[in-house]
Amino acid sequence: MSQTEMKTWRIIDIINWGTQYFKSKGIDEARLTIELMLCHILNCRRVDLYVDFERPLSKSEIETLKEMIKRRLKKEPLQYILGETEFMGIKFKVTPDVLIPRPETEILVEKAIETINKNFTTSEVVKVLDIGTGSGNIAISIAKFLGDKVFVTGIDLSEKAIEVARENSISNDVKNINFLIADIFDDNLFDRLGGKFNIAVSNPPYIPGDELDKLQEEVKNFEPLIALTDGNDGLKFYRRIADIGRDIIYDGGHIIVEMSYGQSEKVIDIFKSRGYEKIEIFKDYLGIERVAKIKVNLK
Repeated sequence: MSQTEMKTWRIIDIINWGTQYFKSKGIDEARLTIELMLCHILNCRRVDLYVDFERPLSKSEIETLKEMIKRRLKKEPLQYILGETEFMGIKFKVTPDVLIPRPETEILVEKAIETINKNFTTSEVVKVLDIGTGSGNIAISIAKFLGDKVFVTGIDLSEKAIEVARENSISNDVKNINFLIADIFDDNLFDRLGGKFNIAVSNPPYIPGDELDKLQEEVKNFEPLIALTDGNDGLKFYRRIADIGRDIIYDGGHIIVEMSYGQSEKVIDIFKSRGYEKIEIFKDYLGIERVAKIKVNLK
């Protein structure tokens, strides 16, 4: 784009140039990337780019686009550059303080909603706990889709993550929700939570510490480590959730957790070794055992 400052750059010119440029630099989904950047700058939908494809960009719009391109070439995730992403059809603000929501996590939300609809048919409000809420994508999705049927509490150790989650709940007009700065390993957790829940959900930091170097640059260099790994074997949070499950979940309730590839047997063993008997495993769209649902029965 620096070849000639005098040239008029139309939307279609930038789409064609950007697609080829990003491909040459090894950027995945090159065309989609340049389209989404343009949509962000022009505040429009992707279809609008092609309806108004001859529209020229102003100098300031070109400058903004240049800065976005520079950031993407440094492998910064597009979601952070745009400041937002979509999850469960809902728009969420994301910053480097929170993990970027993944499509596979939608399985966790779907199973939570299904479980609540199937097991709780009375007028009593279902209490849901989201452990490690991050951007609030799981908590807000459950609260938004189920409405007054649920009240969701999202907890996270990161104050900045909680700020983002609260912003997302406001922007999505979700009121049946509350966010708390809380540590799941804190002995005073139960007092902070103020009672038990019917359902606990969590997408915990499950990447083993010695596998971080194998991750994509976009992930290991930009996303918050605290949300990616427990610094150990990737199973620390499952052990803790299993240990405190009967203290924070009502008898007959459920724990629903996301897992990494190849972790399901280990996660099952953790819960079975602590006396949980009914465990269901669900696969994601790629056939990976992604979500475990554990029934909580008090003994």
